[in-house]
Amino acid sequence: MKISLPGKITLVFISIIISITITEILLRVFEIKPWENIIINKPQIFKPDTALGWKAKKGNYIIPPLHQLGKKFNMSFDEDGQRKTGERNSKVEGEILVIGGSFAQGWGVSDESTFSSKLQKKYTNFKVYNFGHGGYGSIQSFLLLEEQIPKMKSPKLVIYGFIEHHEYRNVARSEWLRVLELFSWKGHVKTPYGTIGKNNKLIIHPPIGYINLPLREVSSLVTLFEKVYMKQMSKKGFPRDSRRKKQQKLVTEKTILQMKEISKKFDAEFILIILDWSNRFTKDHYESFLKKNEINFVNCAIPLVDEMVLLGDYHPSEKAHSHYNECLTNYIKKNKILSNNLN
Repeated sequence: MKISLPGKITLVFISIIISITITEILLRVFEIKPWENIIINKPQIFKPDTALGWKAKKGNYIIPPLHQLGKKFNMSFDEDGQRKTGERNSKVEGEILVIGGSFAQGWGVSDESTFSSKLQKKYTNFKVYNFGHGGYGSIQSFLLLEEQIPKMKSPKLVIYGFIEHHEYRNVARSEWLRVLELFSWKGHVKTPYGTIGKNNKLIIHPPIGYINLPLREVSSLVTLFEKVYMKQMSKKGFPRDSRRKKQQKLVTEKTILQMKEISKKFDAEFILIILDWSNRFTKDHYESFLKKNEINFVNCAIPLVDEMVLLGDYHPSEKAHSHYNECLTNYIKKNKILSNNLN
């Protein structure tokens, strides 16, 4: 029997529907599920920023703990996104700027317990600015430093809180973009990133985010397509994994060098403080790089276990922040940084 054209179109349509249905069933059997954002009942403390991706919103927030045995903590931010660090003398001789990610910001502990606040108590004749932001890597930290340091009256010291995961964030790996999208309730979705261009120059690109297609919340196939697409897009210009890993180190190193340069331009010392690291080989690599380029650094990383880590979270506890503060102030004292201004 000869099938009419409308009949053929109908058969093709039915075949496509059946194929999609079977594919959806198979994907779910293999636990590839439709997209589902991770929603936690906590206040949104970030707002979108066209250059940085996101920045803390002005306000005072009470954050419930992740673990039922943990304790809530407060976070207070000024208009420019800095976290409050406490009181200082009425006569301020200069400013100290702290930049970095959530370890520097002090996620999980209250305002007065961050190592930045403890620095403020030590150096009362300085104004300590805590510009650490949850989720930031080196690129965002540098861009924020570039934005804020010209506004300072007399910057004396820039402190960058460095962790291993920053180099991963600096090149906008697809897995990192996916994490940002999953936790988009926090207010951070897009992130700037860096690549190495011609003549070995660092190129900083505008913020990008994870693809967001229609029907992702109901279709495993759409969710899988998004993941594959982002994986391929993130490899653009990086044909081999080894080259990608080399590039993210180069991007990170050049960003750190620019942090040092802009600090020097405004007559401020620059210190890199290692807050967390698990890979001994990459740690050794960065320490060699820092020494070679005469960059002040101190390794204050400790195992984040027991009382040094938050319950149900990987962020440092109050006790860990006390360790960071003691480690950092000892380094400043030993190397006579700010020695003429120490109260």
